[in-house]
Amino acid sequence: MVSPFVEAYFPHETIRQGQRELIDDIEKSITTHTPLLVHAPTGLGKTASALSVAIAYALKNKKRVFFATNRHTQHAIALDTIQKIGKKIGQPIVCADLVGKKSMCSQEVADLFQHDFSEFCRTLVERGECSYYQKVREKQQLTIEAKHVVSQLKHTAPTSSQQLLEVAASHDMCGYELSLGLAKDSLVLIGDYNYLFNSFIQSSLFGKLECTIEDTIIIIDEGHNIPSRVMDMMSSSLSVTQLRYALNEAQKFGFRGLVSWITEIERIMVSLATFDSDKKEKKVRKDDFLSPLKKLVDYDQLLEQLEEAVDEIRKKQRKSFIGGVAQFLQNWNGEDEGYARFVIEKPSMNGPVLSLQYLCLDPRIVTKDIFERADSTIIMSGTLKPLFMYKDLLGIPNALTKEYGSPFPSENKLTLVIPQTTTKYALRSEAMYSQIGTICADLAAKIPGNVAFFFPSYDLRDHIAQYLNTSKQALYEKQTMSKEEKEQFLAKFHSLRKEGAILLGVAGANFAEGVDFPGDLLNGVVVVGLPLSRPDIRTQELISYYDVKFGKGFDYGYVYPAINKCLQSAGRCIRSETDRGVVIYLDERFAQQQYFSCFPRERLIVTKEYAKFLDTFFALSNSQPNR
Repeated sequence: MVSPFVEAYFPHETIRQGQRELIDDIEKSITTHTPLLVHAPTGLGKTASALSVAIAYALKNKKRVFFATNRHTQHAIALDTIQKIGKKIGQPIVCADLVGKKSMCSQEVADLFQHDFSEFCRTLVERGECSYYQKVREKQQLTIEAKHVVSQLKHTAPTSSQQLLEVAASHDMCGYELSLGLAKDSLVLIGDYNYLFNSFIQSSLFGKLECTIEDTIIIIDEGHNIPSRVMDMMSSSLSVTQLRYALNEAQKFGFRGLVSWITEIERIMVSLATFDSDKKEKKVRKDDFLSPLKKLVDYDQLLEQLEEAVDEIRKKQRKSFIGGVAQFLQNWNGEDEGYARFVIEKPSMNGPVLSLQYLCLDPRIVTKDIFERADSTIIMSGTLKPLFMYKDLLGIPNALTKEYGSPFPSENKLTLVIPQTTTKYALRSEAMYSQIGTICADLAAKIPGNVAFFFPSYDLRDHIAQYLNTSKQALYEKQTMSKEEKEQFLAKFHSLRKEGAILLGVAGANFAEGVDFPGDLLNGVVVVGLPLSRPDIRTQELISYYDVKFGKGFDYGYVYPAINKCLQSAGRCIRSETDRGVVIYLDERFAQQQYFSCFPRERLIVTKEYAKFLDTFFALSNSQPNR
């Protein structure tokens, strides 16, 4: 039962039945300081539910709310929710919408890598050469002018990052520092995962805000992304290409000593690349690289020389490849537990590229401490399955877990598993590609309007597409697409919805997550094959590590990540209570228990006679009013 206290903060007129249960569970979690993992499909109102409870509790108990999301669209939804809560309770809720520091910089920094930008920013500020910063801060304190601007922003709360940037530009101020000034007095912070899980960024942010994790209610949106994002943050690599850019830089600026050391680093890296198979990858130990290097030079002295060179170079240019080398060498000397080291050779457009990789295998290294210290934590997603895996991977064994059904009418969605073909590697052949392509063409014909097909890889998609003969226009997703290219692609796909088009994409890529196709923009999603990770050395190491830690290496490191990609792809179809559409899983393995058990059960049918189900479903759709 939702308490009257919390209900007073709910931003909408009515609370739906399933939503009442969610709000009640969130309230219990926050008041008992017990982490909660929430698997709830689109449409249940996760953001409104979590924010209304958290804000009510934070105001009463002098806490702060951090809403973490990796999607810019979710920033806008959270801000809108906060604004509505403020109107309901009759007071503006001060909120800081934090995006990346580089994105809020008024300098010309588009060409800088993140590490280069951080050093460039720090150097300008320390030298007193950034006029934008100086207009906001003087001796670490807000200037009188900046305080006035922050005061105005507080009275118009909540303010989006874009609105704040416009205000900052109109006063020739640093947008990031202005946002921190606002954040210090904010009840709610909205930001990327970096602000919580990057230890340096987190320490800097919370230090400037003069607050602690212990006094923070953490709400995490799209929580299924946390393990991979944290592992990526904690990993680093160094390629021969980077070394050669660094070598040219050392020669250009006359650092002759570094020229020889960088050359030696490349030589040692190449000497490690003796592969026993065609896979061109192998595991190495920390000392396999460090020992031969330390015979030539004192490691700490080398790092010191690299950093001194970087400082000198950045006085003359903003970007430094030597800085990247120094950062990698610091990381490589890090911990062994929870990490793995590899030497890998991968193909590229300019030939094979050799690299050393220091990869994190265990997100708990970062997440466990944060979730233990936080006042309370709510982790939400529409694909947070299986919930017990996330308890393990995030290091929160005491967490509550809850799964909720879809709030949308079950008759609006048809889900089929067609166990007729497979993309299993051992069974791939032209005959199999032809059979899959023929079924896909039949599905494209039977599903009216737009249909999205998501494949395990671009290579597999292109093999199958040769046999996918359809009258509908086919739009092929590219592996690398700029923001503008994605927007143009989607605009064209949308424009073809009446006559119908097919999107040929890849699970886990550009359009399989974070993109909405509401209304009649998409009538069907077909997940073609199981998008298992390539069984490379990293995947094998991940499986081995999770086997030791949890006894579920194959599931945690291989099976469940693939199912998550499938569920994310499937989620593009039904985005509102009036949407109607079909989701089809095309592979015989989807009918096997280990995979089948991960799917939502609403109207889930396993059949090879898919035609009759599709005909019946869309005949009923045509008899109803337009969506």
